[in-house]
Amino acid sequence: MSELLLSRMEMNCYARYLLNQQADEQSLALFERAIQHEATILTTKEESLLQFMLNNSWSVSLIDAATGLFSPKHKLRKRMIIAFAILETNPLYFDFFHPKQFSFFYLLNLTMRGFVFGIKAIAGSIILLFF
Repeated sequence: MSELLLSRMEMNCYARYLLNQQADEQSLALFERAIQHEATILTTKEESLLQFMLNNSWSVSLIDAATGLFSPKHKLRKRMIIAFAILETNPLYFDFFHPKQFSFFYLLNLTMRGFVFGIKAIAGSIILLFF
């Protein structure tokens, strides 16, 4: 599989995870250029984890949580952060990322999300054991 196609599939995977839609062409091009940096070149083991994630979209949140909590310097995590930054700064996705007003009950929602994030991190760390 070509590097261009793989980088597009990876960026679209992150866009579906965050936005529930495909990334736009500008975001795809920026991601392709950004991941060519030496600090984000994946090893064979990391490439197999990426391939697993691309083939199993349900695993993206688990791997995101696990690498964010337990392995923040993981190269796949660095690539995720690059993708998230590209999407967050793109004006096309302003409505998704701009600050919103929330009620007091949103605090309960955040607490529950934190609990779920912890469970996902544990489940994701189990996946990481195999790669």
